[in-house]
Amino acid sequence: METNNYEETVEETTETPEVVEETTEEPTEESEEETTEVDWEARALKAERAIEKSKKKAKDTPKREESTNDAVLSRLETRGVMEADDQNYVLRFAKDNNINPVDALTDVIVIDRLKANNLARTSVEATPKSNNRANTVQNEVDVAVKKFEKDGTLPDGNPVLTSKILKRLSNRG
Repeated sequence: METNNYEETVEETTETPEVVEETTEEPTEESEEETTEVDWEARALKAERAIEKSKKKAKDTPKREESTNDAVLSRLETRGVMEADDQNYVLRFAKDNNINPVDALTDVIVIDRLKANNLARTSVEATPKSNNRANTVQNEVDVAVKKFEKDGTLPDGNPVLTSKILKRLSNRG
């Protein structure tokens, strides 16, 4: 019992500057409650220090999951995510939800987004880009020059076009 009073005195003097009198009486219920409170306070302070220390340590060490290395990208490619924009979406989704990128492929949102992107790509690929029947406007003078070179005829009833054809031919030769 005396050791409890001594320990109690040491704890209280280290935390508060108040002077505590030593008593040789048996501790009452109040002193037991005070001891419990001091223990909780000490444990809380110790826990707060440990949390702050771990936060500092976590900030100092780089996270291995955040770096997009070739291994993660190759895992995504083996699971059918070949396009760069799809891979970026999966990686962002995984980072936002704090999950593994491979596990993100099982999420309904990611599956729907990848299907929508794939559908958009296939429809864009199916649209013809250019052909020989393009609806571009050809220059009337160029068409007439080609016709003159082919069969030697000039347009009838259009003296302005005829003069432009002759100028173009004279500039070539």
